[in-house]
Amino acid sequence: MQQQPFALPTRTTLVVMGVSGSGKSDISQAVATTLGWRHIEADQFHPQENVERMRAGIPLSDTDRVHWLDALIQQMQAAQAAGEGFVLACSALKLSYRERLRAAVPGLRFAHLHIDHATALQRVGARPGHFMPTSLVDSQFATLEAPDGEPGVLCLDGSQSRSELVEQVCAWVRPSATAVGMAELVGLSAAEFDSATKGEGAHLTGEPIYSGGLARLFDRLTDGLMAVLMGFMVLLVFGNVVLRYAFDSGLAGAEELSRLAFVWLVFVGVASSMRRGELMSFSLMRDRFPKAARLLIDSLSWLLVAIASGLASWGAWQQLQFGWGIASPVVGYPLALAMLPVLACMTVLVLLALVQLVNVWRRPGRLPGALANVTVD
Repeated sequence: MQQQPFALPTRTTLVVMGVSGSGKSDISQAVATTLGWRHIEADQFHPQENVERMRAGIPLSDTDRVHWLDALIQQMQAAQAAGEGFVLACSALKLSYRERLRAAVPGLRFAHLHIDHATALQRVGARPGHFMPTSLVDSQFATLEAPDGEPGVLCLDGSQSRSELVEQVCAWVRPSATAVGMAELVGLSAAEFDSATKGEGAHLTGEPIYSGGLARLFDRLTDGLMAVLMGFMVLLVFGNVVLRYAFDSGLAGAEELSRLAFVWLVFVGVASSMRRGELMSFSLMRDRFPKAARLLIDSLSWLLVAIASGLASWGAWQQLQFGWGIASPVVGYPLALAMLPVLACMTVLVLLALVQLVNVWRRPGRLPGALANVTVD
């Protein structure tokens, strides 16, 4: 059975397209990170036969691309089924390819990164080890049917800097100016800003620490657990109120169990928020230092977070062992259950802080647009 297409609210689906070397992979990843959407890299869904053909310098035909396009459609519809916006990095060179994608995802929008032949050759040639050789650049331009004039298409000069392209694409796909203004009031971290330069404000939160399938699984688990805990608390408290006022009775242990659920809710929420980069961040002083000093400050900060979380995790483990022999006064559950979420949360925070410490040095800055990480399909 094939999943029936349906449309998310407008402006939540986007394809960043262009010939090989246009920078669509790098720009689409940055746009997805900025908007908090899922990123889909079309290169990863080519059948091995297609990869071997391109590696041998043989251009792909329409028939070669059918199964590839179908795989991309499945990925887009899976993102929609999960209620997520997405950004797809895909060449989408022909009108027939774009129409096939539009038919599967109504309201799909395209941002076309246009570059000239010389720039494409330079960028593709600067990627050693990729399966797309420079000999296929000519076929890319021969196959390209420019989307100029098609509805729902934004055409951009792909030779612009990375930050300029990301800003233009994000401004185009975001809702109306009124909605954007409201979103910026709710979350000031939506737009990139250095508080030491403009003086207009500062980041209140940061970017997600990591992304991908593992991040989505972690979010689903924590979101589901928080929903269950919140529902459990509401049922206990509301049910106890109804029993007291309507039946002159009460639920023994309701307060104990609701407090226990609240402890779990708080610490699960802390771990989830840290992964998403939603914990409050104050960087007014840090942003005034030069780049090298900021790297050291960020490294020291995340190292301190890891150490503090590790100490808290060790303390929670000691309390957990001690608490198994002590029962709560009313319900009689082991008090160690109240320390279990603390141990789990602090352990997760140690891992996230170490990941972010590595990211500080892995991604200290962005490459210029002409030499950014670009791939082809």
